[in-house]
Amino acid sequence: MTAMPAAPESEAASPRPLLRWCLDRTRRHIARHGARLTQGGGRLGDLYVSVDEVAAVLADRPTADVAAELGLPPAADPGPVPRPDGSPLARIADRFALEPTDVALLAAAAGSALWVDVARLYAFAWADFAVKLPPASFLAELVSDTADDALAAMARLRPDGPLRRGGLVRLEAPEAWGRSRAPFAHHGVIVPDPVLALLRGEPPLVLDRAALRAPDDDPPPFDAPPAAAERLDRLLAHGGPIVLVGPPGSGRAEAARHAARRRGQPLLDVDLDRLPRDPAAFDGALLDLLLDARLRALPLLVRLGRPAEDDPRGEPLRRRLAAHRGPLLITAERAPDGLGDAPLVELTRPDSAEQRALWLRELADDARADRLAARFDVTPGVLLAALAEARREARALGAEAPDDDQITRALRRRMQHALDGLSERVHTALGWDDVVLPDDVVERLREIRAHARHRSRVFDTWGFRRKMDYGRGLSCLFSGPPGTGKTMMAGIIAHDLGRELYRVDLSRVVSKWVGETEKNLGRIFDEAEQAQVILFFDEADSLFSTRTEVKGANDRFANMEVNYLLQRMEQYDGVSILTTNFERGLDEAFRRRLKFRVHFPLPDADQRAELWRRMIPAEMPVDGDIDFERLGRKHKMSGGNIKNAVLRAAFYAAEEGGGLTLARLRRAADAESREMGRL
Repeated sequence: MTAMPAAPESEAASPRPLLRWCLDRTRRHIARHGARLTQGGGRLGDLYVSVDEVAAVLADRPTADVAAELGLPPAADPGPVPRPDGSPLARIADRFALEPTDVALLAAAAGSALWVDVARLYAFAWADFAVKLPPASFLAELVSDTADDALAAMARLRPDGPLRRGGLVRLEAPEAWGRSRAPFAHHGVIVPDPVLALLRGEPPLVLDRAALRAPDDDPPPFDAPPAAAERLDRLLAHGGPIVLVGPPGSGRAEAARHAARRRGQPLLDVDLDRLPRDPAAFDGALLDLLLDARLRALPLLVRLGRPAEDDPRGEPLRRRLAAHRGPLLITAERAPDGLGDAPLVELTRPDSAEQRALWLRELADDARADRLAARFDVTPGVLLAALAEARREARALGAEAPDDDQITRALRRRMQHALDGLSERVHTALGWDDVVLPDDVVERLREIRAHARHRSRVFDTWGFRRKMDYGRGLSCLFSGPPGTGKTMMAGIIAHDLGRELYRVDLSRVVSKWVGETEKNLGRIFDEAEQAQVILFFDEADSLFSTRTEVKGANDRFANMEVNYLLQRMEQYDGVSILTTNFERGLDEAFRRRLKFRVHFPLPDADQRAELWRRMIPAEMPVDGDIDFERLGRKHKMSGGNIKNAVLRAAFYAAEEGGGLTLARLRRAADAESREMGRL
């Protein structure tokens, strides 16, 4: 036989005493059950069930003089499994509350996996080299001295026993029997790799897995707020799953790392995306990860994020996480289903004062911290990641520090969202100098801009968020005839605030299937809040229409959509702009919830003259004087129609040669009026 394996670190961590115990138990087993090994004439030979074995068993004489033939000394009682204080086996027994029989079964099962000679001796003692895993009945007999003890040991291997319940051993049916027909006594006993690694005195298997992010010695860049950190520490001391919920970048993983550092432990950080996609393989890999973490009492971090609804791994994942009894931290955007009563630690987006403090810490510039905190409302993770990206760009260009434009671009790239599937981004190159509207309308629009710009200061710094449980969003309605500048002003306000404007595509939102419209709208509001964009609902009366008396199923479902919209608009904490040509078509309850309602009238003659003048680009050649006042008086058009007429006249000039003239503008205005049905 080969030499006994050397001790890896210390005698307490060495598997040698365990293996010696396995050998002694095997010797005792052979001496007691040698009839199984004999052939014709009572001698050893090829292994099969012999007449001598049958005769010996039926005569209630289960032994044979095999020990003498093998030259073995009398088999003494090996006693209990050696497990010195601090040894891996002792720690497992304490951590999983194992009885002495459980410890013996685990040691016996592990022996054949730790040393090949033990495995071969088991096969010899069992009298069947075709069986590669030690059967449950054999192990029960191996660790017992009487038949009653063996039956009791078998019961400890049932699914509700501590070995199976804790994942320390697994049973597998022989292939020849088939999984559904194999008797329990013939199931092979498997000791998982994490248990074997610990018994060998090796480091955690999980640290070597590609599916894990290695623990970082550097402190995380920021911690959770004191109240959340204190609650997390208390919960972590009791073990079991803890769910940290919050938006991406809110510091969920950083809070977990800080909590582990306070316990003086590394944090095992699982990347689920790098585990197998196959549900069965995924379940096995996850089971090993959880077992390894529990064996070594190390906290495990599992990042759920936002799992896909059709991911088949979701069910085994939730089942395994809910059953874990070690320190387990789960991060998610919202409380996941299937985790029972796992306690929650909620991390929210920091208020404007906290964001300003983080900007100031990173930039050491009060003015820039004020400016960036007022312009952006982001989570710490997004802020730091975008700033790191901007710094790399600045260094590549030879600058010591990034400017505001580089930081802004990096922030927008980091605030990823899925709005593109249900909406489209609206761009504008126009500014306030291009606005031609009545003074009272312009004043209202500037008030909207002020509300959007200073919401963080009013709600967070000045404490109004505590006074308003809901309805903190800024929702505006722009009403008026077509072409009066409603869409243009939405773009100008968004550009002035440094936000992206997304027009909701109602054709892709509204669905004939029950519940699909609400689901699409929910996605839009969730993504818009995460990405800090301005939502733009054009022709809003088609979606926010008045609820009707229920006379059929269609009326009921239509009312449900409006009710859902009312609820989501009230919960939405961002900026939304709606436009309509028919304000009376909007639901009255919805109109009451709007913060601003601005009516865009048709321009008067003076405003029309100014619109004609401003619509002509500086690069456009003009032949002769143009009487804009005459155009304004004669042609009663909206700004949109005037824009179309100027563009039409420019094409006349390009085709005929020359520049814009009064005649060409009047000709274009008449053509536009005919298309409007006025001529």
